[in-house]
Amino acid sequence: MVLVNPVSVPAKEPGIEFSVAGAVQEAIVRNPDLKEAIENIAGENEAVNTSRADLFATASLNYSYTGLDKTPVQKTAQGNIPAGHTSQYHWDLTLAQPLFTGFALTTRVDLAKLGVRDQEIERKMVTLDLARDVKNACYNLLLTQKMLMVADGEVNSLTAHRDEARQFYKQGLIPQNDLLRSEVALADSIQAREKAGSNVKSAMALLNTLMDDDINRLVTVTDIKAVPEPHFDLAQLGLYAVRKRPVIQGLKNSVGKTALAEKLAKSSRYPTISLVGRYEQNGDGIEAADNDYTNSHNSSLSLQAEWTFFEWGKTGAQVRKTRHDKKALQQKIRGVENQVRLEVKNALLNIDVARRNIKTAKKSLGQARENNRITNVQYAQQVATSSDVLDAQSFLTRADTNYYQALYGYMASLADLDRALGEQ
Repeated sequence: MVLVNPVSVPAKEPGIEFSVAGAVQEAIVRNPDLKEAIENIAGENEAVNTSRADLFATASLNYSYTGLDKTPVQKTAQGNIPAGHTSQYHWDLTLAQPLFTGFALTTRVDLAKLGVRDQEIERKMVTLDLARDVKNACYNLLLTQKMLMVADGEVNSLTAHRDEARQFYKQGLIPQNDLLRSEVALADSIQAREKAGSNVKSAMALLNTLMDDDINRLVTVTDIKAVPEPHFDLAQLGLYAVRKRPVIQGLKNSVGKTALAEKLAKSSRYPTISLVGRYEQNGDGIEAADNDYTNSHNSSLSLQAEWTFFEWGKTGAQVRKTRHDKKALQQKIRGVENQVRLEVKNALLNIDVARRNIKTAKKSLGQARENNRITNVQYAQQVATSSDVLDAQSFLTRADTNYYQALYGYMASLADLDRALGEQ
């Protein structure tokens, strides 16, 4: 295990602290993109209810009034005989139950269910992206905080060196340009510290944004105690990722939708059959209850069939299109599976490089610290120059930076691997 070895730890500002896993869970609960995905799932469930409702009987009510200028008559050899009222009221109630639609209605229900599945897969993809982004935001915050500590350490070291150089200059032991060099280096270091402080605030803002909280909230992340060093099997991870990744699940779901789309297209080759019941009243009053010329009310039950049997090959073209769509999706799945395996491979390569960089950077950091210590002792004895001190401090700052960048870069690479595998 490689232990984290910070330069110096200043007192923490008051604020809320999260573990990396806790920050991910907080974001999953609060992030608006994920809430949007959840609402989309609810919407698709209502689409299923809409499609399912078409399977059942519909009821419709119609009411009308007609006012005639002249009394309707029936002409006979004996003369005109009144045949209706000048004021005619009518209402009817119709119930229609589909009996057979060539499986179109049930297919639409199944398609709607796959639409729900699409949105559930989309939610998984949003969750994976969010988890990866939050992890990286946490590691970036830890990195910027370490960079601020490194900058603080550099400012303190260069301040001490400037003060020592002033004493030597007053004693006539060093020329003025050596003193000026130490003052310029200190000024540059102070500017770098200001930039490092700004980077910390920016990293906090990003993490708060992902958790949908106040952008100015003070937040810290629990630092890692030791670097995990898991062992990976590329072949097994590739198979796992292909099985687990939502993007592939989504494409397979789309293949299922093309099969249903083909079934829906074929449904137009069959007649549609419905059972229709109707009750009506006709009369000369608002209630349409009185009629002196014909029945005031009547009811009927009918079986209706409709069959469009020729559309110039439209149905066949639709069926062939769905088959081509299915084959295209199958080829796309193969391409995406290859891409997923490549993502896993690249993530493992990045992890391996970062792991080796940590060990190299840690060794270099120890050497840079010892070099800086020796150089400062030599300068105090006037064996080394101010340039030597500034160079040694620059080497130490670079070694600190390289170490922490390698450390948190390694953790970010593990987060990328989780994303490639379809894990939060």
